[in-house]
Amino acid sequence: MAGLLMRWLFLALAAAVLGGCSTAHTARPLGQGNHAVHVSVGGPIVGIGDQQKIVVPLTTLTYKYGLTDRADVFVGWHVLETFVNEGNAFFDIGTSYYFLDQRGARPGLSGAVTISPLVNKRSGWASVDLQLTASWFLDPGERHLLYLGAHNFLSPVRSQLLPTPVYTLSPYLGGQLRLGRHREVVLGLEMKWHRPYADTSKMVLSWVGLAKRGAFAFVGGVTVAFGKRDRNEEHKNLPTESEEEPPATTPEIAPEVGNDEDNEGATDAQEAESQPADVENAEPAPSESKKVSTEPQPSNPTPSEQEDASGHSEPSPTEDGEE
Repeated sequence: MAGLLMRWLFLALAAAVLGGCSTAHTARPLGQGNHAVHVSVGGPIVGIGDQQKIVVPLTTLTYKYGLTDRADVFVGWHVLETFVNEGNAFFDIGTSYYFLDQRGARPGLSGAVTISPLVNKRSGWASVDLQLTASWFLDPGERHLLYLGAHNFLSPVRSQLLPTPVYTLSPYLGGQLRLGRHREVVLGLEMKWHRPYADTSKMVLSWVGLAKRGAFAFVGGVTVAFGKRDRNEEHKNLPTESEEEPPATTPEIAPEVGNDEDNEGATDAQEAESQPADVENAEPAPSESKKVSTEPQPSNPTPSEQEDASGHSEPSPTEDGEE
């Protein structure tokens, strides 16, 4: 019974590998300089017996880092697969880029490339996942995210370890609830449809799909970001133009730097203007007194001076009386 269960888990592993066993954490970018840890649990629905059906609890642990505000890089470890089929080293290496912003009803678009090698003691295998996701925030606070997209798995490495097809399509639909002041905690739930074009009616495992086509998978995830920065809130905290510009005030004129003699003269002139002038008691300045004293004073000319100036002399009253 234990061996059969391990075989089922191994086959479920093959289906999960081809359809992705983690939520679409690449729907929106993490942000430059931010770190995050993402945990996803879940997988395809497998029938055990005739009645009981379970979701294979495949677990993926992923570390993410924001290179820019649009580009992330990440590495992941598939935990449960490590202990299946005598042990496997199964991990992810990938990058994502958010290349189109959401505008009203137009969704935001992101793409991701993930390389997933699987190696054990006997052989190895690898796949490449090309992922495209369209997403919409449903509220202005950007706390409720709805997204849909598809995994496009390519398996260029052929191995007996996992007899998988060269190409596998797995569309998905999911939602996220973002909590915390900076929306640093993300709760996600996602439904995948592995290979919706494949007929599963004659397969060993009883897969649950629509009209015996493909296999449904349900995955839940939690993302916790560290150093999370909210760009919108940073813009809100920036000072406005009115706060940046100080109120207009009359500028104070500082005295010009010059010679000491010029500064002393300017200071004396300012003090003289500030003091009230007393016209009556004001004494003439030394320069004015000198100016008055140097001017020639008018005087009555003597008779001799008049005679010298005119060249002849006028008779005086005494001379007229004697004549």
